[in-house]
This record gives sequence, structure tokens and C-alpha cells, in this order.
Amino acid sequence: MVVNDGSTDGTADLLATGIPQTTQLTHLRNRGKAAALNTGFAAAISAGFTHAITIDTDGQLDPEEIPSLLNAATAHPNALIVGRRDDRIDGYPTRSRMGRRVSNLLVRLESGVRVDDSQCGFRVYPLGLIAAVRCSVGHYGFETEVITRAGWAGCAIEQVPVTCRYLPTGQRVSHFRPGLDTLRGARMHLFLLMRALLPYPRHPRWPDSTPRVACEPFWRGLWNWLNPARAWRQLRQSEVARTEIAAGLAVGVFIANLPAYGLQSLLSLYTARRLHLHPLPVLIGSHLSTPPVGPLLIGMAIALGHLMLHGSLPAYADYDPRRAGWWAMLKPLLLEWSLGALLLGFVMSVLTFVLTISIMRFVAERKDAAVAQADC
Repeated sequence: MVVNDGSTDGTADLLATGIPQTTQLTHLRNRGKAAALNTGFAAAISAGFTHAITIDTDGQLDPEEIPSLLNAATAHPNALIVGRRDDRIDGYPTRSRMGRRVSNLLVRLESGVRVDDSQCGFRVYPLGLIAAVRCSVGHYGFETEVITRAGWAGCAIEQVPVTCRYLPTGQRVSHFRPGLDTLRGARMHLFLLMRALLPYPRHPRWPDSTPRVACEPFWRGLWNWLNPARAWRQLRQSEVARTEIAAGLAVGVFIANLPAYGLQSLLSLYTARRLHLHPLPVLIGSHLSTPPVGPLLIGMAIALGHLMLHGSLPAYADYDPRRAGWWAMLKPLLLEWSLGALLLGFVMSVLTFVLTISIMRFVAERKDAAVAQADC
């Protein structure tokens, strides 16, 4: 099945000549990748198929590798099969590598699923999963959202190595718009993260017989979750695990800035649980709210919120209760604190993440260099 998503480069004329053994599906205007995929899925379901393999037509992926993905789908008929490209090959765009790693991390936080390439379009979809999870995001976000929702549904995800080539600049065919599509992706992940924090309503299961994770004894589960040895093993295992530790610290720093003074520890434990993070880094980051730093953060947040709302830094007279009473003074103060805390927390959490990653990478490189020197 070939989906022509409103192409204007002669594709329609080529398809009109008749390509053997293909079904041609046409959008009169460009509607985006998600719409094109859903058109193909709907046609496949109507034709009675149980699975659909997808591949882009930009020439980066090799159709000769389709049998490898089909073999994986045969071995795991209820799994979503995802291609895994090697991001260390020559010509792999640095921007794409960074975007892919951020996307992988966000999928892990949202669903607990670890994937190495959440953006690869070379896949085998069980069509029952597509009908069950009902993704809502359009354009390029679909392929990432469906992994998160598959994780929520309890659907297994299998990865298959695939080759990828990147044509020289000027020969690449892509309609990805870095600015607009990045903003769309950020909005999608913000929604998915917020949904991940909510325990109800429960997500649909697929297949329906997929059991929910069995609960172990409370105290044993609590110890396994809080056990610092697990965090230490994560630090030593891989860069991906170290990235999750850095994400935990960043989330904790964000919570430390929230106008929920005295509740940061409870919020940290709940958030760590919902976002599949080790709780210790989150708790450590949230303790930034303790004196003497905590009151300083509150003052900075109020000043920033006042600047956002009024275009100037606050003065003592702005918070004088003798002018209009305590309640009239507290209402704008709480609003300014809330707005400023969200912005300040976001900026500080990003800086914490970047700084932590840089430090851990530096330490790991120094350790590897020392080991290599000792071997020599």
C-alpha cells in the first residue's frame, strides 16, 4: 500500500502509470505523516490484515531488511516491532542524534519503556494495538506517542537493528520543520508527562489478556524501590542509566521550586513513582528547597513573577498589607510566586540536567582513560 500524502513532485503521475501489486491511497492535500499512516492502517484493517509494516520513501531505510522485521513479528505476534538505527555512523546528523536521545528519555519517563530509537519509522504494527490505543497527536509525533501508549497498554516492544544511510545535504528528502515540529513534539510530551502523573483513568490493555504487573509485598517493594544500590548500579551500567539519574535530579530541582513548601518530599516520591525514576535523585534535588537556599528561591520566583506580570521588579510597597489588607496583598503575591516558580524551576531543572550529564560524562571518560592507560 502506497500512501501519497498530497505530493507535488510527480509522485501522482508515477503512481498513475500503475505499479504492480500495490494499493494506492491518495490525500489530495498534504495532511502530515500521522494522517498518512492512519489512512494506510485503516485500509489494511479493512482488507483483513492483522499487521502492517511501515517504511518511509526518503531512501534512508533499506526495504531488503523487511524480512528481518517480519521474522521478529512472527516470533512476537503481539509485540510492536521497532527498527533501531545506529546513531554512530558517518553522516548521522548531530541534531537528529540529540533529538532522538531526548525523545528516548521522555518515552522512558512517560511509560517506563526503554527504546534506543523512538523515532525510527521502520516498524511492524499489530493493527489491534492501533485500534486499541487511539493516538491523538498528528504529524511526526505519532511514532513516538504510539510507543508510550503501547507501554501503557502493556504491549511488548521488540527492537531490530536496521541500516540507515544519510544522503548528502541537498539530496535529502524531508518535510521536517525543526522549529514548528519541535514545538509540536514538546507539546505532545508535556501532555503525555501530565497524563503519566495521573493514576486514573486506567489505560486500556492490549491484548485484553495482558495481565497488569503483579504487586510484590509492600515492604519488599518499597525497599527495592528505595535501595541506593540500585541507583549505584545504574550509574555504573551505561550512559542511558546515567541520563535517568540526571533526569531524576532535574525533576527534583523543579519540584523544589514549586509553591508547595513542606510537601516537596511527598511530591518527589509520588512523581518518581509515576515517572519510573529512582526516588533518591529526585529527593536529593527537591532538598534544594531547604534553608538557606529555599527562601532565596521563593524570593527569586516572586520577583520573576512580578516582572512577568508588571514588567518591573517588585518594591516593598507592592506588598504592604496596610494599603489594601492582607488578603488583597496575598492574592497577587501567590500568583506571582506560582508563575515565577514554574519558569524558574524549568530553567533550573534544564541547567541541572545538562550540568549533571556533563559531570558524569567527564568522570566516565577520565575513568576509561585511566583503565586504558593501565592496560597499556
